[in-house]
Amino acid sequence: MEECASDAPRGVTASERVMFAVVAPIFALSFQLSVLFSTDGLRLDRRQRRTPGFEWAKFMSRGVTGTRLKLVPGSAALCREKRKTVYLCNHRAWSDFFLDLYVTEGRAFTMSRLLVAYAFPLFMVPAMVSGTVFGFKRDGGDYEKLNASLDAHFEKFGGEFTGMVCYPEGTRSIKSQSKPLKRGMLRYAYSRKMAVQVICTARKERVFSSHLYCAERNLALPMYVAEVIQAEDYTDFEDFYNEIRSKWDDAWYEANRVNEKDVESLPDYVPRERVVACTNRHDALVASGALCAVLGVALAWRATSRFWGY
Repeated sequence: MEECASDAPRGVTASERVMFAVVAPIFALSFQLSVLFSTDGLRLDRRQRRTPGFEWAKFMSRGVTGTRLKLVPGSAALCREKRKTVYLCNHRAWSDFFLDLYVTEGRAFTMSRLLVAYAFPLFMVPAMVSGTVFGFKRDGGDYEKLNASLDAHFEKFGGEFTGMVCYPEGTRSIKSQSKPLKRGMLRYAYSRKMAVQVICTARKERVFSSHLYCAERNLALPMYVAEVIQAEDYTDFEDFYNEIRSKWDDAWYEANRVNEKDVESLPDYVPRERVVACTNRHDALVASGALCAVLGVALAWRATSRFWGY
């Protein structure tokens, strides 16, 4: 296994901890706030709207954190086929959720443990209602039941998502090398004859991390996009898995070998802003999100007024 060849681990500064304290409440309310800072929901043409998930991911990636993504030489093009695709991304921090949805242009929903809903209910409820997040319990239980639930999710939101973001390492890690890849979702992709694409982005933990309690703005992150792997090209799962593992190791190395001094010279990666046909669910999310945001501002204003009144 190749170790991360990027910059040596560094300590967290006081300003980065302060920024974390600022970004955390914004993240908790980010789905509602993304409605206020987007004109997309106001488009009268219901055939020309971006998915709520992409609007949220763009709000957090570009608006709140100002993150810039840089393509490492040798990267392939993002898979934009209409067939179902599993995007395998490295799992580093909370920032993964919005950065990886931004990278995949709102084409994919992301898998997340339901435990996150207890920590961020205001974010998770609309995210799950919109299909942006597929919540699941990690209990080592019935994989066929989980697979059937994923099939149902694709069917329910078939007009919006052609893929899903999956974290094959299984858990967040800020170590300088990858964790072993779990096989559960890879078996799902193989059984459904899906396309698989590996996307590794270095230093995501510096954008917004609960492990490090830090956040930074205006970072440039190197990312490597591997060639697409087609499940039907493999008659044996182990061959399919080994090819994914090889692509994963290469992508991990290529993304992490770029140091901070060289990353600015790389070309920018700018996602295409894909539009889909609007549904009544979209309108309901926009209306409820705007209402919640306005009520939140009103309550904050009232509390502040009372404080200064004393």
